[in-house]
Amino acid sequence: MHSTQNKQDRHPDIRKVSPGGSPSTAGIVVGDISPRLSEWLPELLHELLPSSLRAIRGYAAEIDPQILSHKRYGSLVGKLQTDTLGVTPQEWQSTTEIWSDDEAEAIEYLYSLAKQAIKYNDFSEDDLSEYHQRQYEQLDNALTRVGTGKGPLNGGLEALAKGPVRLHNELDDDPQAMTLILDGESWTELADRSTGVRALATIAVLGSAFDVRLVVSPALESHLGQRYSKWWDAHLGLTGSTDRSTQETVATAGRSSESTRRRAWEALQELPEDSGRIRLLGNLPVDGSRDYRDLKQDDEIGVTPGTVGRYILDLEELGLVSIDRAGQYNSASLTSLGQLAVEEFLTDDYRTIHPSQSTLETALTPTPQSDAGTVYRARASTEGGEGTPSTATAEEWMAATGSPTNGDSYVQWLDGPSEVLDAWGMHQRYAAGRRNRGVNLVDDRLSEFDDGRISYLSCFDDDLLVMSQWGGPLPTLGRIAGALLSDKALSKILTPSALGDEFEAIDDAIVEKLDEKAGDIIRWGHQIGWFSEDEEQYDDWKDRIGSVRSLCLKKVGELTNSDDIEARTELFRDLHGLIASATQLYYAIGVDVTINIRMPDTGMLIRDEKRLDDFLNFARYTVPKQSVYGIHSGYRMLLEDREEKLKKRLPYDVDRSDPAMHLTASWVFSGPTMTDLKPEIEQAIEREASEIREAIADGTEAAPVMEIPVQISNTYTATRELVEEFATAKGYEVSHRGDIHERNDDLERLVRLFLRVLGTTDRPHRACPSDVAEAMLHIARSTQTFDFIGIRDIAYGLSQLPADRLLPELPPTATKLLKTLLDADEPMGRSEIIEAAEISGSSYDRYINELAAWDIIEPTESEGRRRWEAHLEPWWSPQSHREEPFGEPEPDTAIIDAEFARDIGSRVLCHYITHYDLPELEEVYMSGLAPISPDDDIEALFGRHRRLSRWWAFLWGAYADQGEIESAEAATASETAVRIGQLPESVDQQSLDECESMSISPV
Repeated sequence: MHSTQNKQDRHPDIRKVSPGGSPSTAGIVVGDISPRLSEWLPELLHELLPSSLRAIRGYAAEIDPQILSHKRYGSLVGKLQTDTLGVTPQEWQSTTEIWSDDEAEAIEYLYSLAKQAIKYNDFSEDDLSEYHQRQYEQLDNALTRVGTGKGPLNGGLEALAKGPVRLHNELDDDPQAMTLILDGESWTELADRSTGVRALATIAVLGSAFDVRLVVSPALESHLGQRYSKWWDAHLGLTGSTDRSTQETVATAGRSSESTRRRAWEALQELPEDSGRIRLLGNLPVDGSRDYRDLKQDDEIGVTPGTVGRYILDLEELGLVSIDRAGQYNSASLTSLGQLAVEEFLTDDYRTIHPSQSTLETALTPTPQSDAGTVYRARASTEGGEGTPSTATAEEWMAATGSPTNGDSYVQWLDGPSEVLDAWGMHQRYAAGRRNRGVNLVDDRLSEFDDGRISYLSCFDDDLLVMSQWGGPLPTLGRIAGALLSDKALSKILTPSALGDEFEAIDDAIVEKLDEKAGDIIRWGHQIGWFSEDEEQYDDWKDRIGSVRSLCLKKVGELTNSDDIEARTELFRDLHGLIASATQLYYAIGVDVTINIRMPDTGMLIRDEKRLDDFLNFARYTVPKQSVYGIHSGYRMLLEDREEKLKKRLPYDVDRSDPAMHLTASWVFSGPTMTDLKPEIEQAIEREASEIREAIADGTEAAPVMEIPVQISNTYTATRELVEEFATAKGYEVSHRGDIHERNDDLERLVRLFLRVLGTTDRPHRACPSDVAEAMLHIARSTQTFDFIGIRDIAYGLSQLPADRLLPELPPTATKLLKTLLDADEPMGRSEIIEAAEISGSSYDRYINELAAWDIIEPTESEGRRRWEAHLEPWWSPQSHREEPFGEPEPDTAIIDAEFARDIGSRVLCHYITHYDLPELEEVYMSGLAPISPDDDIEALFGRHRRLSRWWAFLWGAYADQGEIESAEAATASETAVRIGQLPESVDQQSLDECESMSISPV
């Protein structure tokens, strides 16, 4: 057994090598490594076996040389399992301990290895009797199938890690070289990503004890780097990954030393899983600290307040936590060892995972981007929830809400299904619809929640996102109030450290400036409801607001379908008060609130006038209530007409240089045709202008004006802003037309590609902001200086979207065919496409030529066979500056002239009638519209034929001039925001005579 010094000097690793290069492909060499473990792991274990047997005999000679002669190996196995697994023979034989199949198979491996090394070492298999030959075969089976799922106890990865890997990690002085030659075809053709994940996990486990050398072709290297980017970056140190950030985290800064990882794991093993200490550890941020007082209020930790301090001391003693005792309130933060333990060995549901399993998991499930702080444990989930495959789209993931009936929470933290669409990615995707602080309308095809009562909550960098499904005005108000004031929000956002134990932390320095109690500011300024002098302590307020919230939500269930108008009216008032109180508090602590109301079927509003009125009234009465002027409730200043409420206000001045209120919440209304309702929503909010108090209307009283913009978030301008925001955040430069660094890949070209791929016939100038954000999230972060984002980057990002988001008016089979080619590293033939896209041969024949007609796919020749490759921006696009196709065009029907849209239309018609039986189009073509002349109305022609019309956005986005784009936007744009109130002629030192006398100076 090697010395402690040797153990510290060992450097097992994984690295990529070239045959004959340096380092050499030495040691054990296994070829044809596929994603299926059963095809290569037994062979590797067979090749490793002689070395394992030598290691055991050397270990036996070290502890008791007599074992090699008398061949009694029982004590050897006991000592071996104690040294390698930390399991004594007494513990193993205990009838009260419960062992997993993996642990049992690892111990069976050690027993079998010792038996073969000691008992059968001096014999060849042929020298043995029939009985002993069967024994030998059974031993060989146990030793070469451990961890494959087909061993004696069907053990998996942990059995491999605790068996042969742990053995060699403990007994080898130097890590043995192990060369694995990966089979490119089997990896690139693999459909089930989880199979690849398991194989890479196995390689990662081997790399913890051996010097693993991977032989990978350039094509496969590119494939693995894209499909398993986190693993690839973590183990092979590449920089060109699709990761969102190149900043170092514990998982990506290089593998921690084995001894440090072992210390972190052993420290976790000192913590009883049901004691609450692990949950406390998991609720400390990776970067930053949390006050004890916040931890005591955190319902997710679930321990009594009196035990928090004691538990933190226990964690400090283990080296996992450091305590800052210098401030007024003690705070705790993770040490580097604690960060390692949390990021590598602790799951999001507070289970510990063994080091042998954690390497892959931490590589594939990154914590949020390191400059984006989250208030909750927000890891990605590469495996998905129960019944949800890892390939789920963002919308499928959102829709799989679970049900409170089965124990799922009514309010859930937003997370995601993949590496890119993790909690941070999903937050970015769905927050992209907010283009201003007001009302934002988004056309989006949404999946209906499995349970519409569920709401999602997400908070990063003081940016809070609430997502609820429309269920009528009363249930929707209840869902919003329930999320904003949920136990999760109170535990992680509206905390004692954010608000102050006596709310002294609100509004920054305003409370000190006023030299008055925060309670008065909250009651008479922000007009927070249910806040009497009895609630001025945080604990008391939390109890009170929680009780009010629960009571209101109970009434929502009782009154949703009730005819009791009086009770419903009172409940509406209470829910509006709860939401307004919540957004005022978030505003006061500097948290931006966005509320996304999802409506999967906007058609129901168009078809039912009452439902439409309900929705418009919801907007009318809810949106203006989320407003503030300094520390004053905007609604109370401008629209409140109840005398008793008006008397309970602070005096105020209207600043001539800043006479407009701020909104305490932004709104996103999303649905398939939501933008069509823009005029109605504006008119509904404008109706509130007639409700301003008489004293303000006649000029007797001055008040700031409320301005509420209503904006469409799918426009060219909004898309342009999103592309530039994401590109800049990822470290790219953006080229603009006319500037000193103008390039062919200017911003207009990039945005046009989004419009072409995401637009529709009736909205060719629109792109869904969620899809734009998702595509941009997939683009690798720049690692160079002065690096301009280009059309290839955008095309790659778009290619990563689900098939049904690409060219949305094409039949699903056509987009599946297209996406298959977009995802391919090499051109594909007919049979490969059919298999990979999972479509029929007839579907392939139906759409392959239509896609080819537009040159979005082009043919190539390989070994005398036609193959296809895809280009989201065809060669003829005016912005591409190409003069010829990428491939070899068909001479009779290919697009040759591409100066005008009609040139494309003419060639497309020719291609269609050549390949399809389309008599109407053929009649058009043969009657003189070939080629289409400059005088023909090409849009009308396309509109008359469905086969053409579904491509109109694709053509329009290429050829529409800037004037047409601006005209399309102007048709739905508003010159000004909706204004409620009027700018006062004089704003000098106005006071309110009807206000109760208060000893607080005006603010």
